[in-house]
Order: sequence, then C-alpha cells, then structure tokens
Amino acid sequence: MLSRRNWVVALVSLLLVASLAGCTSGIAVPDRAIAVDVNTALEAQNKVANLMMAGEVQWSEAEFSSLLSVLLDQNSGENNPVDAVLVWFEPDNKVIAQVSLIDGVLPPTLGGDALNLSGVVSVEGGAVKLNLDGASAGGLGIDAAFLAPVNAQINAALAGLGLGVPVTVETDSGSVTVKLGM
Repeated sequence: MLSRRNWVVALVSLLLVASLAGCTSGIAVPDRAIAVDVNTALEAQNKVANLMMAGEVQWSEAEFSSLLSVLLDQNSGENNPVDAVLVWFEPDNKVIAQVSLIDGVLPPTLGGDALNLSGVVSVEGGAVKLNLDGASAGGLGIDAAFLAPVNAQINAALAGLGLGVPVTVETDSGSVTVKLGM
C-alpha cells in the first residue's frame, strides 16, 4: 500500500511536472458514474478472499474505486490530500483514473480539484505495473515523457505487494479481472 509520504511525493511530482510541461490537452474521463462507499469497499475486500481461494477475482469500477478510496482514507493521516479515487477500466488493459483532491490542494487557476490520469496496466516479471501515458489537471495536460518519476513511484509500491505467484490482469469495459497462477 502506498504510504502517505509516497502519495504526497507522487502528487507533488505530478504538479511540478504539470507546471513545467506546458499545455497539452486534458484527459477525458468516461461518462459512467462511479459511486464510492464503504459497503461497496467491504464487498470488494471480501472478493480478495475469493482471489486467494479460487485464484480469480473480478471487480467492477465501483468496487475497485471504493476499495482504493477507503483504504487510502483509512491508511492516511489527517493531512491526506485525496478525497476519492475513481477508476474506469477499458478493454486492452487501459485504465483511466480521477484523483479527487480536497479543496485548496490545486491552485484555483487550474479550474478544479481533480487530477485525471490514463495508462495501461500490465504484468512484468511477476509484478503488476502501471504505465501512465497521460495526466491532466483542469484543462492542462502533461506529456507522457514527463511522467517517468510518477510511474517509477507507483510501480515501486506495486512491486512491494509481492504476491509470489504468477498473476494476470485483464480489463474490459467496466471491470478488471485478476488471476493468480497459470
């Protein structure tokens, strides 16, 4: 799990890159509504037991987003700048995320309190990896070349999960499936 310090470093890196990268187009999020709540997070957490017993789990966008948001809230201190994380899944392992921040984290000139991210999830060397290929805040986008430090931070945290068995990750429109073993 990412620690509060890692989240802050990743967010600050992302904001720094945004200020240096110039203007490119922003990342558009899908128009599918995602509700984040504790009960849905608990349902998603219960599915983790299925993953360990049956070797496979499928989460909806609401389940995955709720689990991620609630875990982040519970494992962060009072200075946590993240309000919620919404994650949309598309075919071919494409992922789009919107990190909703508390008021005042981003400058008002950006016109909002959310960071939009896009990327592709994969498995390399037995570890789940996320390759961000775009990010934006408000209407200002960040070129993929400037996201290397953020990718490195996220992938270091994902590598720390160490499942110890082969893993497969597949996304489809609205869901993600994780399989353990061959």
